[in-house]
Amino acid sequence: MQALLFSLIGLFGLLSYVFGVRGMLQNKYAPSVFSRVVWVLLAINSFAGVVASQSSDASIFLAGILLAGSIAMCVISFWKGVGGVGVTEYVCLGLLGISAVIWILFSAPLVNLIISLVAHFIGGIPTYKKVWIDPTSESGAFWAMFLIAGILSILASQGSEFKDILLPVYFALFDGSIFLLTLRRLR
Repeated sequence: MQALLFSLIGLFGLLSYVFGVRGMLQNKYAPSVFSRVVWVLLAINSFAGVVASQSSDASIFLAGILLAGSIAMCVISFWKGVGGVGVTEYVCLGLLGISAVIWILFSAPLVNLIISLVAHFIGGIPTYKKVWIDPTSESGAFWAMFLIAGILSILASQGSEFKDILLPVYFALFDGSIFLLTLRRLR
């Protein structure tokens, strides 16, 4: 059963990024290059946090998919992205700097992960705003696939402590809420 869950986590997690990359290649989505670089840094930080805090295997697997997908989208954004830097990117970079200092001084990978997820949420506020105004501005499939991967990661981590599934819980809530906002286009 675990092997099946991990296969499905991989499938849905990677499908999410297939939809994202496809949208970029079809000129349906043009992210800020700087934003995509910040998302890669956040994914690196999250991956390091789940590994160092000994999160569940499914959480680590999902964080690895997040990292690989973020790198793929960042690379494509160098050709298909746009310029521009917003305040949220600077806030996220500042939080990443704070988390690095805390990790180095206090060896607190779980705190690092929490700060990374807070930075991710702050970085996602413009996406919430954009999809609130125009539900068609985001690919519902992109968000739905990673939502499913997050839920499957939680299921595959049965018996784990909450701190060990923090990353998939966060992404299930974050991606799930954006996915729900995209569904408003169906009205």
